[in-house]
Amino acid sequence: MARKEQLHGNRDAARPVPFSLRMMRFMFGRVGAVFPRLMGRRAFDLWFRTRRFPESAAGKRAAREADREILLVNNVPVVIYRWGNEGPRVLFVHGWSGRGSQVAAFVAPLLEAGYQVISLDLPGHGETPGNSTSIIECAAVIRELDRHFGPLHAAITHSFGGPVLSYALKHGLLLNRAVIISSPSDVEFLVESFSNTLAMHPDVVDDMWRRLALRFGEDYSELTSTVNLIGELDVPALVIHDEQDTSVPVEQGQRIAATWPNALFMKTSGLGHGRILRDSEVVKAAVDFISK
Repeated sequence: MARKEQLHGNRDAARPVPFSLRMMRFMFGRVGAVFPRLMGRRAFDLWFRTRRFPESAAGKRAAREADREILLVNNVPVVIYRWGNEGPRVLFVHGWSGRGSQVAAFVAPLLEAGYQVISLDLPGHGETPGNSTSIIECAAVIRELDRHFGPLHAAITHSFGGPVLSYALKHGLLLNRAVIISSPSDVEFLVESFSNTLAMHPDVVDDMWRRLALRFGEDYSELTSTVNLIGELDVPALVIHDEQDTSVPVEQGQRIAATWPNALFMKTSGLGHGRILRDSEVVKAAVDFISK
């Protein structure tokens, strides 16, 4: 993730700070101290803003090999990728600023194990139009995808895809297996990381929380935090997290595994937040768990 801004998560302190981020920190810190509501509104808007990064070579190859379809959800043409035509269906849900082709390393092993693979570009990501989204909107897309292409046997998620899937499961999605990779456990962590990355004045953070409560209700965090959605699920889960993840610390994954009934926890080392999706042992563990 060199030179990419990961606003929904911790930023690696060792990386050089680009001028654009220094300016944003000045605005949210210094200007925010004087005009907290003005910068709180800016923070609220930025919280939902998505960014697109270049697609990897492996991702491009995987996308070219997929059957591509458009699924219209609430007037948003969501791009769907499908590999294989037979067997139970396995869904991949990417993370914030990710895309559906990040499933690339899992496709061949899942096909060989007898599964079909489905992924998508969430609203505001990849080739799906838009520049903002939310956990609730994305979960609605997942449930509509299940109605159109399901039933789904299992799902693999990365990062932000974890709370998206958890929200969908809490609200009626049915699965036999779930693999949760590098996922944040709660919205408070995300807001804290977001505000720390942008050096927000505390009054700006308070105003952002006020706006979230006005939009979604006072229980916004309870409604959307993974650990508050999974406590009564009967779906067996495999939670995978790397101990050197600087975007979402491993403790977040451990908390999910401790809260999710019937969950197993797998800790990796040296893979960070992104490379974990390309690691052969992680892929094998996911496919073996799904195949149980």
